[in-house]
Amino acid sequence: MALKKLEKNRVSYFELFISCPVCMDRGNMTPQSYWSHHDRGCNGDIYMGENAFYYCEKCSATSHVMKWKYGCPNHSSGAEYEFLEASDVALAQAVATAGQMVSATGIQWLQNFLRNMEKVV
Repeated sequence: MALKKLEKNRVSYFELFISCPVCMDRGNMTPQSYWSHHDRGCNGDIYMGENAFYYCEKCSATSHVMKWKYGCPNHSSGAEYEFLEASDVALAQAVATAGQMVSATGIQWLQNFLRNMEKVV
């Protein structure tokens, strides 16, 4: 798998490709997928940085992964997405199950990411 990569302010970001952490919280295993930014209809591609921040390529929105809310068709009811926070454990599990990302990101990137997950700003 080849994930798109970008560098911003000396931080390496890779295209986000994980299972939904909210669904994991609820015991529902969902397939890994690429994520897009749905705030105000942006629909930009979401990237995950080694600094444990998400970054939207289109509108430049950024937020620590522990402050992000996730919307997916599996845990939402109706036509509108329901945006919910994931638990620390579920988010870590989602990132861990995205182990295939390591072939694109490298072990050092993943270690930096996991270290920075606790540094909520």
